[in-house]
Amino acid sequence: MGKRGIGFIASIALIALSGCATHQRTDAVTRSTESDVRPAALPTNLVGTWSGSFWPIAADAGGSNAIGQVTLAIKDDGSYTLTERRGASTRNYSGVVVANGRTITLRSSSGGWFPLRHRGNARYGLASDPLSGFVLHISVEKG
Repeated sequence: MGKRGIGFIASIALIALSGCATHQRTDAVTRSTESDVRPAALPTNLVGTWSGSFWPIAADAGGSNAIGQVTLAIKDDGSYTLTERRGASTRNYSGVVVANGRTITLRSSSGGWFPLRHRGNARYGLASDPLSGFVLHISVEKG
């Protein structure tokens, strides 16, 4: 086959391939988002109620309003609820837990997230506090 024949076949193949690449399927395909995907099963040692406290790091005298108690309840389906108490004020948060080795990440249903590392019987981490503006150290132990 001559150069002309090879060029002709290559041109036909290129046209056919470009037509396939631009052709859109007519049947509906559902795309899943991160919020649609259920988290993988958690290790059993994470499931349960964790209690602890939080306090500001390198805070001035105004940091006393950023001190409080926290209760973290992790369910076996990978969801969590977190209750924060500061004086007479109580706030509740919820979301999913993502386990990754020695770290778990709490992904809030409102879009925020923060990791907690494992040390002994405790989980600890840092989180930005939207109420006070301080960086908080959070520590919880399973009760």
